Amino acid sequence: MIFLSFYTTTHSMKGEAEAKKRGVAVTMIPTPRGVAGSCSLSLRFDGPDPEQEGRDFFAAMTVPCTLFRLDEEGPERLADRGEHP
Repeated sequence: MIFLSFYTTTHSMKGEAEAKKRGVAVTMIPTPRGVAGSCSLSLRFDGPDPEQEGRDFFAAMTVPCTLFRLDEEGPERLADRGEHP
């Protein structure tokens, strides 16, 4: 699973609105365990190539956020923009 975590609920809602505006297939989910410093909401990428879609969407984001891959070993940070305010 590829997901984008945010530091604030406001940013997560802006991210969801931007994804829908761009036609990116996402689902708002509770932030998975093991992700520190995040609000409780994340966006999961649901398209045919979720990692590439997540990377492309992350590159366009202007708010602090972190892109993760989650597998059986736990969350892996792929990219990070900004720090918790």
